[in-house]
Amino acid sequence: MYHCNLKFYFIGNQKNLFDMLSSIEPLPHFTHEFVQSSQPEDVLISKADVTIADIQGSDAVKALAMLLSYKKEGAELILLADKEQTKLLVNEDLSAVTDIWTMPLSEKELGFHFVRWQQTCKMSKDYWQTQTYLDTTINSVPHMIWYKDKDGAHMKVNEFFCKTVNKTMEQIEGRGHYYIWDIEPEEYAKGEFICMESEYEVMEKRETCIFDEDVKIGDDMRKLKTFKSPLFDLDGSVMGTVGVALDVTELEMYQKMLIKNANTDALTGLYNRRYVYEYVEQMEERYVTIFGIDLDNFKSVNDIFGHQEGDRALVLTANILLECLPENLVARVGGDEFMVVMLGEHTAGEIEKTRKMIEDRLDQAYDAEEKLKVLSASVGAAYSNRGKEGFDTLVVEADTYMYLEKEKKKRRLHM
Repeated sequence: MYHCNLKFYFIGNQKNLFDMLSSIEPLPHFTHEFVQSSQPEDVLISKADVTIADIQGSDAVKALAMLLSYKKEGAELILLADKEQTKLLVNEDLSAVTDIWTMPLSEKELGFHFVRWQQTCKMSKDYWQTQTYLDTTINSVPHMIWYKDKDGAHMKVNEFFCKTVNKTMEQIEGRGHYYIWDIEPEEYAKGEFICMESEYEVMEKRETCIFDEDVKIGDDMRKLKTFKSPLFDLDGSVMGTVGVALDVTELEMYQKMLIKNANTDALTGLYNRRYVYEYVEQMEERYVTIFGIDLDNFKSVNDIFGHQEGDRALVLTANILLECLPENLVARVGGDEFMVVMLGEHTAGEIEKTRKMIEDRLDQAYDAEEKLKVLSASVGAAYSNRGKEGFDTLVVEADTYMYLEKEKKKRRLHM
């Protein structure tokens, strides 16, 4: 994908050799430009990406110093020198010299060296491109990414990782878990690389593993979903791990909120009808008791005092039911209809006692409120030993019982 245009500067009188080098085709992704002069020209040296200088017959050390003084940073310098000059030059600082080609060389030999140099140059540019791909990719990802050696030292991380732990890449490189995550000194004293359980598992299994991990970031505990994979050395042994961590704290909270909203009544906070049936479908208990509760004269409260008082009556009902039956499933299944699901084996006498207790507690609560005195509760009950298989029938029986209670109250009022 990359394109590299290289400017070559040939210095010397071997025009035939330089012409031959100019005729060699560039490798893919490269183009070449060539200039030549018999003597070094500082302006041309300073502009060249690659200078190939024939220094035979000159003072090799002085020639080298002059060429280096004008060479731009990052440019390459190749010297054509005879054997004696080469012996002198190897005693100098050659860190800024790309290569020395010992003369004399035939055109074929010189061409061989030049092609080898091209291949090396292309390899370095390919490496640059691969590194650019990697860095751009991992730094554009809004999740933590890291590479560790087999002892747990972080060898490379992305920018999001640095931002998360509030440290620079230089601070992180080569350091372990406790320093990076600011663990307390007493924990840090145990050793930098003791939090390696999941990495050990990945390296032992030699495959990608997924973990749920809790990490303290600043003053907050965050939930991370981590994906960790082994990194293999040249000989096939495991040399470390690479990890990606997704902070799922907000996601889990959002999911819980969605589940809660789907399963609960917004006004009272009780479970809704949908959740009741999910609960029943998953239960294994054979013995089930249903209490159906309906508010008498609820419409009158709304009509006389408004829906705000009606809502207050519903919340009060929910709170009383939760107080009365804290170990059981309490739900609002309709406008002013409530349900309690009680598991376990009970006698008819125990069920009736509980039914009457619910009714009395609710009536007492309504009677204590001036605007809710008109209310009363009708409570029905039904019992089954068929578990979820007989649940629908049980609900009908409890409703029937409740409506019978409601009719009894009406008859007593008209007597």
